[in-house]
Amino acid sequence: MSTSSFFRFALTAAALAGALAASPAQAQHAFADPGATFDPRVPTPALILGYDIGARFTPQRAMMRYIERIAAASKRVKVDTVARTFEGREMLIITISSEANMARLEEIQRDAKRIADPRGASAGDIDAAVKRIPSIVWLEHSVHGGEASGAEAGLALLYQLAAGTDADTKLALDSTVVLIDPNENPDGRERHTHDIERYGSSQGVASEPGALNNAGSWPGPRTSHYYFDLNRDWYAQSHPESKGRVSTYMKWWPHVAVDLHEQGSSSSFYFAPPREPDNQNNPKHLPKWFDIFAAAHGAAFDVHGWSYFRREGYDSFYPGYGEGWPMLTGAIGMLFESASSSGGAVMRNDGTLRTLKQAAFEHFTAEWATVKTSARRRTELVRDYAAARANAITVHAKGPLRAVMLVRDMQGRADSLVQKLRDNGIEVQRLTADVAVANANMYAGGTVPTMTAKAGSYVVDLAQPQGYLAKALLEPDAALDSAFIKFELELRRTGQRNRFYDMTAWSLPLAWRVDAYALSTVPGSLALVTDMPRAFVAPARSVYGYAFAPGSEASIRLLASLLTDSVRVWYAPYSFTSKTNKFPNGAFVIRAALNRADVHDVVMRRAAEAGAQLASIPSAGVDEGTDLGSNSVIPVQRPKVALLGGAPVNGTSMGFAWYAMDQRIGYASSIVDANFVAGGDMSAFNTLIVPSVQAGALDRALGDAGRARLADWVRNGGVLITLDAASAWVAQERVGLVRTRVKRDSTRADSTGGAPLPGSLPGVLARATVDTLSPLMAGILNKEMPVFVNSDRVYTIPKDLAAGDAVMRFAPAARVRISGYYWPEAAAKLGGSPYLWTERAGRGRVIMFAHDPVYRDQLRGTMPIFANAVLLGGSY
Repeated sequence: MSTSSFFRFALTAAALAGALAASPAQAQHAFADPGATFDPRVPTPALILGYDIGARFTPQRAMMRYIERIAAASKRVKVDTVARTFEGREMLIITISSEANMARLEEIQRDAKRIADPRGASAGDIDAAVKRIPSIVWLEHSVHGGEASGAEAGLALLYQLAAGTDADTKLALDSTVVLIDPNENPDGRERHTHDIERYGSSQGVASEPGALNNAGSWPGPRTSHYYFDLNRDWYAQSHPESKGRVSTYMKWWPHVAVDLHEQGSSSSFYFAPPREPDNQNNPKHLPKWFDIFAAAHGAAFDVHGWSYFRREGYDSFYPGYGEGWPMLTGAIGMLFESASSSGGAVMRNDGTLRTLKQAAFEHFTAEWATVKTSARRRTELVRDYAAARANAITVHAKGPLRAVMLVRDMQGRADSLVQKLRDNGIEVQRLTADVAVANANMYAGGTVPTMTAKAGSYVVDLAQPQGYLAKALLEPDAALDSAFIKFELELRRTGQRNRFYDMTAWSLPLAWRVDAYALSTVPGSLALVTDMPRAFVAPARSVYGYAFAPGSEASIRLLASLLTDSVRVWYAPYSFTSKTNKFPNGAFVIRAALNRADVHDVVMRRAAEAGAQLASIPSAGVDEGTDLGSNSVIPVQRPKVALLGGAPVNGTSMGFAWYAMDQRIGYASSIVDANFVAGGDMSAFNTLIVPSVQAGALDRALGDAGRARLADWVRNGGVLITLDAASAWVAQERVGLVRTRVKRDSTRADSTGGAPLPGSLPGVLARATVDTLSPLMAGILNKEMPVFVNSDRVYTIPKDLAAGDAVMRFAPAARVRISGYYWPEAAAKLGGSPYLWTERAGRGRVIMFAHDPVYRDQLRGTMPIFANAVLLGGSY
């Protein structure tokens, strides 16, 4: 038996022996209140798991077995699989209530939906539903895989509610429906438990913070399969975990939502109220309930003499958090942060040992207090929720921003944005006829006194039950409280760290590059969108071939799939017209005679799968523009893509690129590490993507010889694509590939004469100007567009770059800001600097993005540019 196997066996056997020897009163669960009683017919955690909750981490397989056994033994429990992760693990939602409530769950759901959408119901109907419905409590556990104590607490709460027979439990069951998401991030948490098992010892748990059982392996367990932070994914829903979670949430419309996390091991425990800034769209009843729940949480902690804090450290500004998104639906969204035990036991700064058992105990105590408070104040809680849902309609009916109009485009971005809004429960309508609109404020800037809105355009009326969320996601700029800004400027003046916890700009029309207008009234001739248009219409078979326009996600997927299938594709740099089909610069052409015998069938099948618009081309001779036999029409070289991963690469940046390749573009990439790049055979690849990475760390990982080998690979024809901080790495003189340099006078430069300033822009949207003739801009019809900025880096590029190589620049300082918070000197530093540019290096090319174009899968407007860099970078 191996040491690690012995370690697991010894722990399990000892815990099981202890559980079997204990008296019934001691053997229920480790965190039970004094005097709590339980139904002996429901198996205890120790009996199922072989150890008390908190004695060790529970891996996914054991968690699933535990939930299955509890559900089989208790009529109070129902388990549903709502999604599967990218690695195939089940996502569960557990519903728990009294047997009487479980027998009428469909009725409760109908009441919940009626309260959540009061339109068409009388005041008496709503009041009756409020009086008879239990409060609905949604509990989320361990969205960050390494913050694992939350999931252990959730298992304890499941047993408490499934087996408890005391008065507190009976009241909770009668007065609430509790929905437990037991493991929000199964893939990440499994990485964590794997590291714990892999680095475990028969001599006990290593408590030093640097031990691998505590520090973990790259990229750490926090994130999903694609290394996304799922606590930022509630509205983007890039992952099946998020889609399944939100879809289930909207079947219940909970009144309370709690998200269990961990923070630094030397901290105490955080619970709401949050600190500023809050999202200005949050419903006004939230502070009252933050105080009510905080009093209950504090009282529960005071019983044990535990420390806690409130109103500092964590804000509620960004709408994609696990507690922030529910707030904007009217629920009392709350964050819990327990001090982490890392690998199960870690030494704190004060010399005390932080254990998994204590972290889980605190989480259990806080969420059990939440359930009991929700039960005791059921009617008041539900009534306030009902009022918030109704207020979402009336408040926005009178607001200056009444509606947002989204103009349909030929590339499908508006369509996909509308589907995303509908995935968030937001109603969207479609204009059924052309209508006149007055005083429309363009998201791009400026006001149109009168305009004709075309039939087919989308309109989001904010006077709807999801109006708070709709406004938060759609408004051009998220407002920040002036007092908060004043305090931030004072912190900045004195050289202190800013308090922005996340990005400050996310407006979906801007991030998706959709032409949008803010309206003060709702135009007429509207119909509710209930389904989305299907794009593909099969063209006639053509002897010469086919063509499709660039720029849409569908066309990107089509190009990628054709290259994967070894179909030869040509790039036409200039616009042309064939019969009735007009194509912009950068269209793609398939010449049937120069392709595989079954090319017609392959192209049709792939176009249908991608949903792309495909046209038959009868001849190389076109009606307008450059003929398709011209030497300017060049073959697209099939990219063979390597993606740099592993230490020291930033895991989330690598994940964003990996996700874009897999899920948006649909093209294979091989993940390689720095050791392979430095010493392996790179001849199998012609394209290398380097995600964000700290320059010095990558230099050390590659070494001088590895850096030289990489430079030779590029000069011999390789395409190097650098993202975000990786562009600062390649801009070093010692790398020897480009003449670009990081500008010394960056936004971190001190304009006050004091200490250097913390200058990173906190996730803003900036205006960039576009050279539309570059192949990297194929399908980009905008002369200006929003891009995301999340750092302080500014670059200088050679003045003699070839035409089209300075692809995108930030607009001048006076116009660069679009959305988000800019430090006073930031616009002047950023204005006019490059966002995307390329330099030749021998027969190869380096393509540099100053910032990340595929950040969190939320920048659907710039994703096609990244796709062009990958798919076309080696073809011109």
